[in-house]
Amino acid sequence: MTADRRMSNRNKHATGSRRTWSERSWLHLRPIRTKGWKLRVLPHAVYSMFGSTALALLSSICFLLSLNFATTAFVLLIVIVLLALRDGLVSSVTFSAVATACLVFLFVEPVYSSAVDEFWDLIPLAAFLSTSLVIVSLIRRLRMLERAHGEQANLLDLTTNAIFLRNTDHVIVYWNRGAEELYGWTREEAVGTVADELLQTAFPAPRLEIDTRLLQTGRWQGELIHTTRCGKKVIVASRWSTQYNDLGLTIGTLESNTDVTECRRAEDALRRVQAAYLTEAQRLSHTGSFGWNVSSGELFWSDETFRIFDVERTLSPSLNLVLERTHPDDVAAVRQAIGRAARERHDFSHEHRLLLKNGEIRHIRVVARGTTDDQGQFQFIGAVMDVTAQKKAHSELERSEQRYRHLFSRMPIALRQLDASKLAGLFKRLRAEGVTDLGSYFDSHPEFLYTCMEALSYQESNQRFIQMFGGPGANVVRPITHSWKERPDTFRRAMESRFRGEASFEEETRMVTWDGRVIDVLFITARVGPINDSEVSLVGTIDISQRLRVQERLRQVQAEFAHAARVSMLGELTASIAHEVNQPLAAIATNGAASLRWLARPNPNLAEVHEGIENMIANARRAANIVARIHAMASRKAPERTFLLLDDVIRESLLFVRHEMESRSVTILHRSDPTAPQVLGDRTQLQQVIVNLAINAMQAMMQTGSECRKIVISTARHDSSAICCSVEDSGPGLGAEQIDRLFESFFTTKDSGMGMGLPICRSIVEAHGGEIGADAHGAEGGARFWFALPVPASTVCE
Repeated sequence: MTADRRMSNRNKHATGSRRTWSERSWLHLRPIRTKGWKLRVLPHAVYSMFGSTALALLSSICFLLSLNFATTAFVLLIVIVLLALRDGLVSSVTFSAVATACLVFLFVEPVYSSAVDEFWDLIPLAAFLSTSLVIVSLIRRLRMLERAHGEQANLLDLTTNAIFLRNTDHVIVYWNRGAEELYGWTREEAVGTVADELLQTAFPAPRLEIDTRLLQTGRWQGELIHTTRCGKKVIVASRWSTQYNDLGLTIGTLESNTDVTECRRAEDALRRVQAAYLTEAQRLSHTGSFGWNVSSGELFWSDETFRIFDVERTLSPSLNLVLERTHPDDVAAVRQAIGRAARERHDFSHEHRLLLKNGEIRHIRVVARGTTDDQGQFQFIGAVMDVTAQKKAHSELERSEQRYRHLFSRMPIALRQLDASKLAGLFKRLRAEGVTDLGSYFDSHPEFLYTCMEALSYQESNQRFIQMFGGPGANVVRPITHSWKERPDTFRRAMESRFRGEASFEEETRMVTWDGRVIDVLFITARVGPINDSEVSLVGTIDISQRLRVQERLRQVQAEFAHAARVSMLGELTASIAHEVNQPLAAIATNGAASLRWLARPNPNLAEVHEGIENMIANARRAANIVARIHAMASRKAPERTFLLLDDVIRESLLFVRHEMESRSVTILHRSDPTAPQVLGDRTQLQQVIVNLAINAMQAMMQTGSECRKIVISTARHDSSAICCSVEDSGPGLGAEQIDRLFESFFTTKDSGMGMGLPICRSIVEAHGGEIGADAHGAEGGARFWFALPVPASTVCE
């Protein structure tokens, strides 16, 4: 090893406070290190020269004092030890060699010579040399150990942990800087005191148990509570390690402590928050927790578990308490479940009832998982759930489902449940493709209508549906396309309604049964939505064939009543009819007589005869028209709807009552609307309505003896889609109690009336899609009757 390496190693292992004189000298001379190797080794050479000189001088002094070989060797050995303590191994070996040379030169024969005559003189010299070398080696090792301990002490001072060493009597022999900062005592104050007394240690287990474990394993770790110099309690994570000497005997314990006070406080706070959250969550979810040590039978309940079992917190939970709270009918099953769980030690789940002190019955579900603790004891950790509300909800759901099943099966309406999942998928794909109007899509893709039919499938049908659509083919379920052979347009409108997102669709249509019959039905469909991952639609069909027949018969009866009313009305208008017919007949007779006279003259006036004959023809046509109107009014022909102007109908109707009005001094005003559009209706039936309202107005004024007798018939646009006709008179008006009953059958305000005129008018107007009503007082002071008829869409567009 070179001189540089030796100096480097000495500098590496030495501490600042324990450096040798030569090392301190080397550090002092480090600035001139670049001047050469000889300058760097100069301190050792000087020290060796000084030591060698001192040994030679001391040997000479001993020789002059006539000290013997042994005494001088002892003195020199002491000096070598002292010199070796101040320098390295090389210098110490040099000193041993110099001392041996001095002894040979001065104390071994021949004196003043380096030769040794006697062999026996070599033995003490060898003993001296070997002894000095051994002592020098021991000193060297002690110095290395001292440096190692110093470095360890420095490292322990650098750590933030509190570290101290205590001997077998628990007396502190080392105290690092971290311990000073944590506990507050300085090293001088702590060393020599008993650790447990100084720190007032609180152990998590008996001290004897901890010492036993430390003796067995050589290590122990856990959490301790220490008291600092200022009286503050700190929680430390402590790790103990037994220290041994070379003989394997215990010489002490190294203790390292980490302050975890704030960490534990944070953990405790977190645990408290978590416990609060857990308690609140258990309360909200009606779920309690429990622990059951199978070996000891001990039970632990959370607060919610106590609440569920209706037990005070002061009582200790036990299996007997569980059985006491269990419903008597469930005790045997619970006892069997507990016994099986304790015997088999498997996870278990069980439901039973509790009978509370107030007589309330509570349903609970108990689930538990088995586990083994650190001591090898088997225990269950589980939860107790109050499922009373769930049970009630489930029972109510079952009852609701049962009610639905009964309603579905016993409803006197033919019901079908369809799976529309594929149809919903088709519509979703269309929307993704940008289709917004399904009607236009059907126009361009007519085959898609049958694709929609095939996308629907039957799930269930009630008995009424089987009866309505059954027959000989009741056992064979036909495809949906079979039912819509007669009216696919209805199915198309239903699909358009569904595509628009409407919840229901309703229409009167015709459907084909499974046995081929065609029936009139009211078709109703409702979109139920997803059920069990399926898109469900509920379809109802009501057989309205009988109703349509009844309605048709009712229309026939109403037509017969209307015809009878017209005939009766014509009977009442006999005088007016005779007057209307007599006028053209009288004109014909007058023109005929005049024509005969003109022909009997000597010179016949052919021009006047020609004019008279033309008047006769015109009056004959006039009479024929009157007869035709009367015949149309009295005929029983079926209603015929045509486009007509309501004002023309009013003018024609007034011809029937003109003579009657004139004879009774009644003034009639007709206020027409030249902008009024055409309506679609039966001319004869509408004439009957207007004549009836006019005669009623005239009779009301005559019955009360009104002096001013005036009737105003006017037409006006009710709105863009309807036209209104009103008949007002100057009579006494109507009472409020009469308004609501005017259109009831057989109700009349006349002395000799039957009460059928206004009901027939209402049936005629409603058959035309309109409405009729009355006001107690109009603009003329008397009653006001009005009716409104719809304007066809084509007329509105025009």
